[in-house]
Formats: sequence, C-alpha cells, structure tokens
Amino acid sequence: MTVLLYDRDAYMTDFIASVFSCEPIKYSGKDAFDIVLDETAFFPEQGGQDSDSGTITPLSSCDDNTSADPGQAVNVLHVSIKAGIIHHICDKPISEGTRVKGDICWEQRFDRMQQHSGEHLVSGTVHRFFGADNVGFHLSAREVTLDFNTTFEEKDIAFIEDTVNRAIYENFETHIFFPSDEELKTLDYRSKKELTGQVRIVEYPGYDMCACCAPHVKRTGEIGSIRIVAAEHFKGGTRMWIECGKRSLISARTQLSDARAISRITSAKISEIVPAVEKISDALKDARFKLVKFERDSILALADEIRAEQNPILWIDACDQDNLRLGVNTLVSGTDGYCSAFCGNDNDGYRFIIASSSKDCRELANKMKTRFEIRGGGSPDMVQGTIKATRGDIAVFYTEVGID
Repeated sequence: MTVLLYDRDAYMTDFIASVFSCEPIKYSGKDAFDIVLDETAFFPEQGGQDSDSGTITPLSSCDDNTSADPGQAVNVLHVSIKAGIIHHICDKPISEGTRVKGDICWEQRFDRMQQHSGEHLVSGTVHRFFGADNVGFHLSAREVTLDFNTTFEEKDIAFIEDTVNRAIYENFETHIFFPSDEELKTLDYRSKKELTGQVRIVEYPGYDMCACCAPHVKRTGEIGSIRIVAAEHFKGGTRMWIECGKRSLISARTQLSDARAISRITSAKISEIVPAVEKISDALKDARFKLVKFERDSILALADEIRAEQNPILWIDACDQDNLRLGVNTLVSGTDGYCSAFCGNDNDGYRFIIASSSKDCRELANKMKTRFEIRGGGSPDMVQGTIKATRGDIAVFYTEVGID
C-alpha cells in the first residue's frame, strides 16, 4: 500500500520517497514508465477528478535529501490508484530503490482544491434544501460539472449560489477526519456508494458532510467565490457547471471584456447593452426579411424572362434555398424541358436544383457526376445538391449533352 501524503497535508508541494518499482508501459500510444513510490503526495485520478501532475527527480545520494538536479527530472504524465497502490505514469524511467524528490504542480493542485471544495458546498446545499443527490461529478482542467437527480427553477439557482458564497464569507475551517466504524454509523453523510474499510469524511460544518478522498482547502475563504455558470436538463435531472476561485475570476474578467467590446460596438453603456443588442437584432431581422423579398422578386423576374426557353438555366450569385426552388418552379411552369438553377460562384462552387415536368432529372444528374464533383440527389421530378465546377465548365457540359 502506498502511503498517501496528501491525506496528511493537502498543501504539501514536495516530498522525499523511494522508488519501489519501475515498469515500461504504453501511455496514449507512446512509450512510458509506471513508477511506484513507497509514499507520495501526488493525487491520483479518482472520484471524478483528474490527477495531479509534476515531476519526480532522483536525489544525488540516499543520505542527501535536498540535492536534486532539475536536469534529471522525470515528468509525471498521469497518476492512478489500483488496490491501494499509486502508479505514476512518467516519460522516463528511474531505477528501483532510488531516493527521489517529488514536486507537485501547485497551481494545478490548488485550482482543483478550490473547485472540489466548491462542489461540496453546492452539492451539500442542494441536498439540504432540495433533498436531491449529486449523481455525477467531473473535474478537469477545462470544466466542473455536477449532475443532480432533480430540476431547478432560475430562482433556485440564485438561492444555491447565494448560500454557498455565504459559506465562503464565513471563512470557517474544513473538518477532515477518519471516523471509526461505530462513529461512522452515527454520521449523516453523503456518499454515492456503499463504502468499506477506512472512510475519509470531509465536513463543511452546517453545509455538507461527505465521504471524499480528494484534497480540500483549509478554510472556505480560500475558495474565493463560486459561480453557477450554466444549468440544463440532463437525464431527467440537471447538469450544472460551476467555476470557483481563480477560474471564476478569469471567466468574469473575460465576460467583462466582451461586454466592454459590445458596449463600444453598440455605443451603449454596459448596463444597457442587452436592449441595444436586441434593437440591432430586430433591425437585422427586418433587413433579412426585406432582402429575402428582394431576392424573391429578382429571381421571379429573371425566371420570367427565360421561362419560355426549351432548357432554361438560371444563374444566381446568392439567395436562400426557398427562393432558388421558387425560381426553378417558375421555370417548370413554362416548359417541359430541364429547368436548372445554380447559386454560387466559381471559387466556392454552386448549389443547384434541376426540375422537369416530363424528363427524369436523375439521368442528367448522373451524367453530371461523371464529369464533376457532386453531392446530392432527389427524384425523377427534381434533384438538388452542390457541384464543384465553374460556370463555363457547366455551360460546356450542358452543350455537349444537348442541353443549352
């Protein structure tokens, strides 16, 4: 069994240990080494939380616990735990029996302590006030998600957020302990599964008590702040995204920067950017409506000019699919030949619709596929899709197959 130093002190950033074993393995398809130490402060991936990272460096001698050459440092890529043994997946080997110095990436460790401690406060508050359980948890470098077996209204989210931040303002101590079997039976604690052996309890007095193996902050004030940034229905309950501490600060700073940019663009105060953006959105919708109507009228006029031709071809620079189809239908009403409409340009290619009241449009489309890169399909009456070709090449093709 590996001695878990992070259980004793979550703030330990370095430690001295001995290499128990080192075995070559494959990790993410590359050569790596599974190093087991007699004791470690590296937290392994478990309980929904990603593992610590850092370095392990051989010491110059067994009697010297301070001399470690950074040039000999081995990178810890991942840490896992199996049957009480912690495995450090590293990019280089270290010989068995070597005394080493382990260094934890503290910025990463503390960030995850803030997030995990914040999660306990949120989950405990949800359990206490809403009688719901946390049924899923994931903490990575990118996000923190919590899954609950209930749904919330917007006012509930605000209440939860206010409650957990009050715990931060109170700045009380986190209580972490290992109760005896008899003591454990008397505790009202949260746990996703039945536990055996020694159980580690993390308590935020008045807010939460939960079985947990992860490092936590000493006092709630160190969490900094907790924001519930999103919540959506998920598997009959709710998936919630939270940000704590520095993550919350960085996110708020980014959002404020975005709000300032929108303020400059709209010439509105930050407090007034929502109605300003709504006004712009309404104007864009009105402009879009007018544009579509203009497109429609233009296409109908162009189609009307050539509808009497035997195999009319309509060329459009830009329009929506409904208007393109309207143009083709107008052509079909005036002739029994192939009626074609192409929308686009030579660089990007064209969207096309081909229709006929008397011919099988699939036959023409199949001939086009022998010459050009085409995607799409349809029925005898109409085919549609995209084509990578120039207008000149398409015109030549139509002439060669007797359609012009």
